[in-house]
Amino acid sequence: MKQDREKDSKRPNFVARGVARIALSVRAKLLTAFLGVTCLLVGLTLFGLFSLHQANVRTEAMIQDQERIAFFNDTYISLSNIIAYTLAIYPSLESEVAPKDQGFFRVPTGLVYNRTVDLERDLAVGARRFGQTGMPDEKTIAELRADIQSIKPITLEIRRLGAEMKYREAAEYGIAQAFEPLQAMQREAYTVVQHIEHEMRSRARTTTQAYLTSRQNIVAAALIAIGVALLLGYSISSSLLWPIQRIRVALGRLSKGGFDERVDVPNRDELGELAYHVNQTSQKLGELYEQVEAQKTQLADWNAVLETRVAEQVEEIERTNRLKRYLPAQVATMIVGASDGEDVLRTRRAEITVLFADLRGFTAFATAATPDQVIDVLNTFHGTCGPLVEACGGTLERFLGDGLMVLFGAPVPVENAAQRAVDLAQDMQGRVREAMASYKAGADERGLGLGIGIATGAATMGQIGFENRLDYSAIGPAPNLAARLCEIAKDGQTLISHATAWQVKSEMMPAGPFNLKGVGSSIAAFELITCAEGV
Repeated sequence: MKQDREKDSKRPNFVARGVARIALSVRAKLLTAFLGVTCLLVGLTLFGLFSLHQANVRTEAMIQDQERIAFFNDTYISLSNIIAYTLAIYPSLESEVAPKDQGFFRVPTGLVYNRTVDLERDLAVGARRFGQTGMPDEKTIAELRADIQSIKPITLEIRRLGAEMKYREAAEYGIAQAFEPLQAMQREAYTVVQHIEHEMRSRARTTTQAYLTSRQNIVAAALIAIGVALLLGYSISSSLLWPIQRIRVALGRLSKGGFDERVDVPNRDELGELAYHVNQTSQKLGELYEQVEAQKTQLADWNAVLETRVAEQVEEIERTNRLKRYLPAQVATMIVGASDGEDVLRTRRAEITVLFADLRGFTAFATAATPDQVIDVLNTFHGTCGPLVEACGGTLERFLGDGLMVLFGAPVPVENAAQRAVDLAQDMQGRVREAMASYKAGADERGLGLGIGIATGAATMGQIGFENRLDYSAIGPAPNLAARLCEIAKDGQTLISHATAWQVKSEMMPAGPFNLKGVGSSIAAFELITCAEGV
């Protein structure tokens, strides 16, 4: 923690702080720095190209100087040849009579004219070339051309005299008329060459100095560009990394529970906004932490109360489960959930639907079968019918050995009680037939079937028994009628009372009339058409 605080105390320089205070986004700052460095590189490149261009201009000037020197050197050589050819005529002056071989003299006299013509043509070419480039030699070339044009008639006369073999006259005429102008022209060409060479040496020194200066300028510009780029990079990076470091340290302390930590950065960009949100988060977390601490104490008290309630509910559930093993599930739930069991199971009268079911052929089967088989058949029968009763919302009032009694609408009211009873009878006929198919006993292998009686009507519900053993049961016309219909129902037959038939939408057909003990004679009923019979 101490080291982190020491790091926080190391603030960036004023340049980085100034960059941080600029009201631009981080992307804009980075883009500006990138453009700045790019401009520096472009400027450095342009400066280098300008220096190369200047060096190229000086190099071209030196090349032109060399061309000028070569031109005037050629002119000087041409003038020297003309002078040499003129002087070559002098051997004819040694005797009055010309030598036999006159070709020696004819050639120099002709060459003097020819070289003059060639030199005039070269000067014309040089005037066009150097005149177009703006060289300062245009005047000199013009003067040389004028001098050559003035000499040209003299050389023409020399050639004519030589053709007439008047060599003495040609020599005297050439020496007198052309020698001095040719020498003056030769000196002029030589002087121009020396002047150009002097200029070329001066330009070479200037070029060398310019090269050194350009190199120094380029190096200086490169160093300045690198320095500015480093300064920009350092300033931008410091203005970004320093706030990030501060925010990182603050988040580290915040993660360790330091909810009083705050971040102070000068940035007016996304990092400044992030620091603001960190401070807001720290403040909110501090407030929430205080609330959590207060709630923690309250939660501990609630947990103690909840543990007590859970223990009581677990005990209640266990008691309910134990009661369900011996009482109908609805009755057991009402007893456990109510504060006064006597009031829940109070005697009352209501209209309910009662279903009685009884195994057919069980007495003969029990006589021929072993005790284990008898108990196995009963367990299978009740194990098949019990889940069906719970699924349809009926109350399994009691087991009657090889039969059972189911109430619909007591002690808990239900909707469509009659239809639920009929649907249960349909399911029981099919499921019990499948379950009892494998049970047969005796020589004639007697099988087992199921008869069902259903009646709807008034009944009295209440507790029956004595102090140490009480049952919740229903008595009255409806239970009696259902029991009597079950007694006369054959294997696979379901008989329902007239009141029940009016409340259901199942297929049925009239049955009876029946004389029912304790109920009356000529009792009309209906037989439910089960799925098995429909098939």
